[in-house]
Amino acid sequence: MNTIHRKIALLITAALLAAAISLPAAADPHSDLFQPDVFGTGAALRHRTSGLTDPWGRDCALPADALTVAVAVDLALCRNPATRSAWAAAREQAAALGQAESAWLPSVVATGAQTRTYGEHVDPTGNIVSSPQNSRDAALNLSWTLYDFGGRGGRIKSARSLLDAAASTASSVSQQTVLSAVQGYYGVVAGDAVLLAAKTTEGTSAHSLDIARSLRDGGVATQGDVLQAETAHDLAVLAGVQATAAAKLARGMLAVVIGSSADQALKLEAEPVPAEVPALAARMTDLMAEAARQRPDLAAALAQRDAAEANITVARATGRPSISFQAGRNLADTTGDVNQNYNQVGLYITVPIFSGFNVAYGVRQAQAVLEASEANVEQARLGVSLGVWNGYYTLDSANQQLAATATLTKTAEDNQEVALGRYKSGVGTMIDVLTAQSAAASARLLRVNAEFGWQVARAQLALALGRLTGTEPLHTDSSLP
Repeated sequence: MNTIHRKIALLITAALLAAAISLPAAADPHSDLFQPDVFGTGAALRHRTSGLTDPWGRDCALPADALTVAVAVDLALCRNPATRSAWAAAREQAAALGQAESAWLPSVVATGAQTRTYGEHVDPTGNIVSSPQNSRDAALNLSWTLYDFGGRGGRIKSARSLLDAAASTASSVSQQTVLSAVQGYYGVVAGDAVLLAAKTTEGTSAHSLDIARSLRDGGVATQGDVLQAETAHDLAVLAGVQATAAAKLARGMLAVVIGSSADQALKLEAEPVPAEVPALAARMTDLMAEAARQRPDLAAALAQRDAAEANITVARATGRPSISFQAGRNLADTTGDVNQNYNQVGLYITVPIFSGFNVAYGVRQAQAVLEASEANVEQARLGVSLGVWNGYYTLDSANQQLAATATLTKTAEDNQEVALGRYKSGVGTMIDVLTAQSAAASARLLRVNAEFGWQVARAQLALALGRLTGTEPLHTDSSLP
């Protein structure tokens, strides 16, 4: 093999090696073993999502033990499709930032070809010949943009802002997932409590029915008393059926939130609600300021606005000149022609002259996008303020309902016992018993709803403040706000 053939072979080999390096080692579409992160975009994403963990690659198996609310939240953050999708979008935007930053580096392209021509054809001297002709050629070309009047920098700034937005969106979706997991978890706890309360009411009504029948048989009570007691008992049985269905629905909802099938069997280990809860004392202005600093959805809107502003620079740079450096190494060997072996070096200036007003309309479009993104920022600010306002007073009300239902439940149960005792003694009426039983049943339901509302209201306020990255803000020994 002569010298030029060896050079052609080396160039082709270099091109094949470069292509091999860019391919993953296996058919696994998730493999990134040979995909270098030269610009550190993965670290940039992790820095922007401090306090959260990317679910990609995590082991998210369901534990064998009973679920605590913290475990349920962790499973949701790891397995919930909405959270995983948001993180995938953030990783995608991190890669887009790397692609934009790669414009700072030159591009090198290697090409090679070997052809054989048969039949009559024109040889390099211009004669028509029929003998076969072999051609071998290879080239190595380098292209490097040196200056483009801000277009490259604008694209990088836009990609960086979009990464900020994607990271903030992943944080926002994660916090929403935490809220869904908390609601689902305590929804199951509340469903089980409502079912227990329904069974208690059903047992109490059955006991009252037995007493009414005994008194009727003894000639003390009337058949009307028995019928009233039977009606109350039937209603209690119906309420128990409804509570059973509601409890099953709540379990299915929680299973789906943590990324499992709705028929997944779940066992919960719920923490008791504290007897006393701290009163809210923070100033609303302080909470508003904290939310404005921490809310990821507001941060995402601000980053989208920054990206839109950078895109105006990109749109304007489209109509401006660009300066690039290009170099090449070319080898060619054709039968009957002189072998070619030469280098090329050049400085190129590209000046757009006329593009049918495409640039002008591109700038107008980018300016309109910026105006819309500024409106979105203002809408997000208003949403933050409303979320904090509603969350604060919802939790304040939940605290008061928790205290009120604690005494209400005890009073209603005591009244039920007194009414039933008076009826057994012959000095009370069935109406008194049924009224007391209905009040006791309502008190038990109000207590369950108060406990559920308190747990969820704490999570909603933490979400409104941008704190709900996990269950830490919901610990009973921590004060909210």
